Amino acid sequence: MTRIPTYATYINMMNQTIRNKETFDLYNFQSITGLKSQSYSGYGMSAYSIVSLEASLTVTNNFMENNKVLTTELKTMSTSLDAVSKSINEFKSMLTSFSGMDLEDITPDYTGGEITFKSDTPADYLNKNITIDGVKYTFTDNDTPVDGSEVVNINGLTSAEDIMNALYAKVQAQVPNNPDIKVEGSKMTFPLYTVNGTSTVLADSNVVETGTPHEMNQDQYLNMQQLQNQAFASLKMLVDSLNTFANGKYLFGGGVSKESPVDFPFTTLEEFQSYYDGINITYPTNSSANLSNYSVNAEDTGAITLHQNPGTNTGTITAEKAGGFLKENISANDKTTGKLTFNADKNTINATEYGAFNTLSEGDTIVIGGDGAGNNAKAYVIKSISTDGKTITVSEDTPIVEDLVVTPDNTAANKVTFSSSFPVGAIINMDGFNNRNIASNVQVTGISDDGSTLYVTADPDRFPDMTIPASSKWSLNSESYYKGGDLSSEKRISENQSITLDINAKDPAFEKLFRALGQIAQGNLVDTRNPAEGMDTLIDINDTINRVTESLDLIQSAIFNSGENASVKNADLYTVTAKVNSSSVILNSVSENQTLVKNNLENNITSLKNVDQTEATVKALLAYNNLAASYSVLQQATSLSLLNYLK
Repeated sequence: MTRIPTYATYINMMNQTIRNKETFDLYNFQSITGLKSQSYSGYGMSAYSIVSLEASLTVTNNFMENNKVLTTELKTMSTSLDAVSKSINEFKSMLTSFSGMDLEDITPDYTGGEITFKSDTPADYLNKNITIDGVKYTFTDNDTPVDGSEVVNINGLTSAEDIMNALYAKVQAQVPNNPDIKVEGSKMTFPLYTVNGTSTVLADSNVVETGTPHEMNQDQYLNMQQLQNQAFASLKMLVDSLNTFANGKYLFGGGVSKESPVDFPFTTLEEFQSYYDGINITYPTNSSANLSNYSVNAEDTGAITLHQNPGTNTGTITAEKAGGFLKENISANDKTTGKLTFNADKNTINATEYGAFNTLSEGDTIVIGGDGAGNNAKAYVIKSISTDGKTITVSEDTPIVEDLVVTPDNTAANKVTFSSSFPVGAIINMDGFNNRNIASNVQVTGISDDGSTLYVTADPDRFPDMTIPASSKWSLNSESYYKGGDLSSEKRISENQSITLDINAKDPAFEKLFRALGQIAQGNLVDTRNPAEGMDTLIDINDTINRVTESLDLIQSAIFNSGENASVKNADLYTVTAKVNSSSVILNSVSENQTLVKNNLENNITSLKNVDQTEATVKALLAYNNLAASYSVLQQATSLSLLNYLK
């Protein structure tokens, strides 16, 4: 007998139908997606494991994505370093071949120089000069010294032969019994003719110059031109390689991403040689000058006075204010330096505090002041600094004056200060002086002991004697080629490993290459000036040899320095390349391991989350049949009513 459903039985049938629909929906979802559930709640006890595994997978994927970026950077850096190495090795080969030539033969040494005096009248030679073998001789009518030259008194002489003999006597006095200098009547023959100051006597019509200076032949000239062109091309390659940009940053910029790390404003060799003429302005020969960033203005110096030494390209810049070119670097006391020991025999300054001189660098110019320093209060050029930062060794050109031990403090009697200034060799931009026809650049050759005067070289035609009032319109600046920073970044490549990127374009490996190439590319690698044309500077026949030798030494040290200065970071290309390659190997190894970990995690997650889609499809069909039966029963039950039953 059929019963009319009550509300309770209706609800019960409805709930069963809903459960059948949920079962069908679940199996239908599984058959389509292969997943057990749409939400973690459907995984039951496996949910925690799945969440943990997916979190680990996310971390691994993040590392892998970051490592892809880092891999690109390391590969790009490696490519840049390979380009630098190739270019430098090619240049080194050419420079080695060039150095194999007899470089003295390509330097105009004016061998076989001869001059003949024709006039018998002393007045025709008075106050004129000649420089032989680097020594200047001035003809006068008395024995009063003239500008530091050797005086040849020709007063009362009556023949050209007597005048020549007077000169010969002075020349022989410099190197007694010199067999290479001979006199025959009024003619003198000598093997080496160099000029340090204008030889005005050569322009006199009464003096005949018959010696023929040696000049480079065409092959020698072409070899030098090819060498300098290659040096400049290698410089450009070095600049381009170090200005490499990838992933939105300059890779050799030390953390500075918005500005290329190397500033090289020259597009042609001619522009480069116009700036670095090799006589008035030479390419810096020490790292401190090459990387100098130092600036003073009128607020520091007050008015400045320019002075040129007559007949030379040397001069001075003097500040109105005492110590105007100094900036205090270290104020010695028991905390900063501890006790100081000056050793005149070893040319050293020793501090008892670790790292006392770490703010200073090799090649820096320092001025020591204060009563506590005694006679050692003067200017020095730093030759080296010990690895512990406790000992300075100064250059033999600026020796320690006396042995002294002092315990510095802030009292006047024991005060000792270390101040920095423009390094020797630094090139100063004379900004704001163009309207006065002042050389746009001068080069520092030294500093006075009180820090008030810079000794410089400059274009002698553009360095007038004058005082320039203090003004905010001018400043004196030396600028490094490097515009980047010093940031070392640690890149974490896994939960337990990281690599450090600390290579930048001012590292010794690259700075030495800039110097080596710049010294060869600069003007007047071989000095071809003619003394008879009124020169103001000395022709040094060893200059070419010295520049080539120094460049070769720098290149070798930049390529591989054999552990020399092992404490210096990134001292050579070998170290830098090895560091990049090592980081790449570590990164590749970690990436391979992370790929395995990723695959393992994905497999484990899949095994927990996935189902057999064929089995799920069968179950879905069964669930569908159950759902259909439920709907049918529900429909029949809901169609029954008392009225229908009575009918």
